[in-house]
Amino acid sequence: MTSEERRRTESDNRAIAIYHVVYEHEGFESSAQALLKLVQQAEEKQPGTKRNLYLDIEGHRNHEGGFDADMSELQNEFLLGFLSRYVSEIHAPLLNARNPHPQDNKIPSTLIIQDKGAGVM
Repeated sequence: MTSEERRRTESDNRAIAIYHVVYEHEGFESSAQALLKLVQQAEEKQPGTKRNLYLDIEGHRNHEGGFDADMSELQNEFLLGFLSRYVSEIHAPLLNARNPHPQDNKIPSTLIIQDKGAGVM
């Protein structure tokens, strides 16, 4: 799969769909940075348009068959705890969520990842 196939945005007049695949060799930090960049690009391409994020994850399974710590954190902490305010909907393996508030179109330009969670600048 080319990088264009694993990361893309598509839009119509109502919403822009953001699609990303996390592969087994990718970790939390590179995935979080890629997702923020895709949301930034969607806002640049169509300012203020509703953004729906679709995430697939290849591999990243623990011995019990669940997601490893990186991908659990990506979905629960990063997507729900941080990125959800900048999109209208999130569709990921562990969750489907709608933002109950209007999406924030002032997307941070930089993501700083620390041991205790994500921060922005």
